[in-house]
Amino acid sequence: MTNLLSLNNVTVKRGKRNVLNNITCQVPEGKLIVLVGENGAGKSTLIHTIAGNLHFQGQLSLKGRCIRQWSEAELARLRAVLTQQNALNFQLGVPELIAMGRFPIAESEQQKRQRVAEFIDHLDLHKLVNRHTGQLSGGELQRVNIARSFAQLDAFTKQKHSSKLLLLDEPTSALDLHFQHHFMQLVRKFTAQGNTAIVAIHDLNLASLYADDVMLLSGGELIKFGTKDTVLTPEFLEPVYGTQMHIQPHPDLHIPMIFSEPKELLNENAGIN
Repeated sequence: MTNLLSLNNVTVKRGKRNVLNNITCQVPEGKLIVLVGENGAGKSTLIHTIAGNLHFQGQLSLKGRCIRQWSEAELARLRAVLTQQNALNFQLGVPELIAMGRFPIAESEQQKRQRVAEFIDHLDLHKLVNRHTGQLSGGELQRVNIARSFAQLDAFTKQKHSSKLLLLDEPTSALDLHFQHHFMQLVRKFTAQGNTAIVAIHDLNLASLYADDVMLLSGGELIKFGTKDTVLTPEFLEPVYGTQMHIQPHPDLHIPMIFSEPKELLNENAGIN
């Protein structure tokens, strides 16, 4: 299996503090990698670093080539990034925002409109097409920006192309449960075509349902990177999250489900002060 990304002792400093510390791993093509860890673990920093947006120490290669050697135009055709801050200072129609993702792609206006219509269909955005961004809820805007990211990478085409990289920071945070599953299924479809996705999410069970591999971060350190069966265990989760974890098999699927337990057991009869 070919590696899309190679990280060797990648360190990112903020002042005198290391927000990422000596991250070393290989990320293969065709995988859905989920980043998990507590707030401040370094998930967002790692995504921005892999995207080529942050200065770092160490070695970071994309397709065997140092990330610093890629031009902005080349990266725009190869990788898309969805950050947590997607608010706009101006208003656009929903199709226009999705069409912004097509800027690296040489195509006619007719072809662009056709592809935008397809991504509207993929993300089930038909009810939003006549709205502008100022009329959208947080979850609706998130879905439109997800469509824009897929549009940038020309996702879900049948034609063969070189593997691309999708970087997503908390993309499910504002989504209803139905759309969380719908979105993650689309990401699985994207990676099934030989692409790679790295997705930071807080929901450990959502990670278990969809991830090929899980990357567990804590305090800027890579604690464990491997299959969900090897990472989503009490041995690794409890020290990171500071709470007791119970792992049980899913009733229908052969994957681990995670149940946390508070340090003080809840008493249903206790009064609320």
